[in-house]
Order: sequence, then C-alpha cells, then structure tokens
Amino acid sequence: MTRTRQAVLGLLESTKYPLSPSELYARLKKQNVAIDLVTVYRNLHALKAIGVVRQIKLHQEEQFRYEMEEGREHHHHIRCKSCGKIEDLLLCPLKKLTALIEQETRFLVGDHSLEFSGWCPKCQ
Repeated sequence: MTRTRQAVLGLLESTKYPLSPSELYARLKKQNVAIDLVTVYRNLHALKAIGVVRQIKLHQEEQFRYEMEEGREHHHHIRCKSCGKIEDLLLCPLKKLTALIEQETRFLVGDHSLEFSGWCPKCQ
C-alpha cells in the first residue's frame, strides 16, 4: 500500500459523497500530497479491482465518481440540479420490485441503480 493510495483511500473514507477523479486530485493537492491525475486514476482502478472502491455513474455527468464499497450499506443518491450537491439515500425502495423481477424473469439480479434529482434546501 503506497502513501498515495493511502491518501486516496483516506480521502474517500472521510467524504460523505462520491468524488470524481478530478475532485480527488484537487483535494489531495490541497493536502500537499505529491500526486498527479494519472496516479489518481491508476489508484482508483486498482482499488475498484480489489473491491474496496465502487465506481458510479450519475445521470447527466461525464465522469465516473468513486466511493468506498467496504463497510457501506447498499444505497442510492440524490443530486441537486442547481448546485450539484450529492447526498446518499440510505434506503432502497426496490427490494420488493427486485424480488418480483427475479420471479417473473428467472434472472438473478446482481445489482441495480437508482438516482433522484431535485433541489437541495439551499437552492429551493
């Protein structure tokens, strides 16, 4: 585990919402971590490959975002259409629907995603 990888992990662990590689890079630079954007991408790829970090794609965004996988419950996200603020939704209304889909299709659902968007209290 390199120092840069530890810094990436530490930042993801301390952040309550998923970060893009460029956001990670900017925050690490502010912390005076000697890292470049390519190294951020490399570390995220490696951490995703071993199942420590989860890659997500939010609607209408170009970049992937990353958040910790380990020690986190299944959740979804809500994003403000005005300021871009992202929050976790720690509930999943799709459990019953997933069971129905499995029953009807005989597929075994491995994953699903759900994203909400609206306006945060500050932007309303």
